Amino acid sequence: MSRHVTQAVVLVGGEGRRLRPLTDTRPKPMMPLVDRPFVEHQLDHLRRFGVHDVVFSCGYRPDALEAHFGDGAGIGMRIGYVVDPEPLGTAGAVRNAEPLLHGGDVLVLNGDILTDLDLDALLQAHAASGATATIVLTPVDDPSAYGLVRLRVDRAVEEFLEKPTPDQLRPGEPFLINAGTYLLGDAARALIPEGVSCSIERDIFPRLAEQGVLYGFPSDAYWRDIGTPASYLDAHLDVLSGRVATAAPAGEVHVAPGTVVAPDAEVGDLATVGADAQIGPGSVVVRSVVGTACRVGAGAQVRGAILGAGVVVGAGARIGPGVVVGDGAEIAPGAVLEGDVRVPTNGVVDAAGEGVAGAR
Repeated sequence: MSRHVTQAVVLVGGEGRRLRPLTDTRPKPMMPLVDRPFVEHQLDHLRRFGVHDVVFSCGYRPDALEAHFGDGAGIGMRIGYVVDPEPLGTAGAVRNAEPLLHGGDVLVLNGDILTDLDLDALLQAHAASGATATIVLTPVDDPSAYGLVRLRVDRAVEEFLEKPTPDQLRPGEPFLINAGTYLLGDAARALIPEGVSCSIERDIFPRLAEQGVLYGFPSDAYWRDIGTPASYLDAHLDVLSGRVATAAPAGEVHVAPGTVVAPDAEVGDLATVGADAQIGPGSVVVRSVVGTACRVGAGAQVRGAILGAGVVVGAGARIGPGVVVGDGAEIAPGAVLEGDVRVPTNGVVDAAGEGVAGAR
């Protein structure tokens, strides 16, 4: 990097409600993604580009992150933690981290974004433009469900359009949306009030755009928000298939140490199985995530589903695409679960499929 950035704030305060029941027992950043917690992929990415000082701005279940990462020495980083006393919004969370920063440009990452963005290129563009802040943008085919960010020729932000209607779109313009990664200079962070709820996206960026000092950085890099079960599952498939560059192993399957797979069981098609699990004789686990210490009984099938930790799937049960099973749940032998179904943490489902919580 020509103008080196060594510090980042990772926003990890959300409750991960869309991922429940999986986030009943862990914060979203600590959700496993193949062989490590999700947020560790973000730390790996930062470290590859020379960013070694990280502040986690926390809210929900902050102890889980500190217990796992400590001060960061074990992974060659320096990690600090701040906890919002009450929800402060994205900008307020950055302001709360300011005492642990050392001035200069700071990377800010939403804690649920998986990307292999070229941070060197981002910083070079930021420096060349003279921007006070730069927002990373990713292209979409249809911006109607997002907030469209419109740029001028020099990539200065012209305006933000929240969920634009067809008549607001310009023929041939690129449809760019906020990718959840920002580079904020001192002057940008100085606009954030202390101790009050404030949004980077709604309160700070529009002010910077009016001043002509907010620039966009369009990127075709891999980008995924893991905040829904479907996207969380797809993130596993993308890591294993090599669609996104990470430090995790790619391959047809990932079976963690300590897991026992019966010789005639089928585990494949980009499946991930956590540590100390048991995959029984004649069972099938494909295109799914099976958590730590799960037990999949003889002849059971798990296809396109997500099982939390310690789930017991009875012999001959069938769990189909879209199903999410919370930690410690028990699925009776022969039960059939399909579609948008969520089994609560420690839930019990009988052979007739009773005891299931509807999707939330």
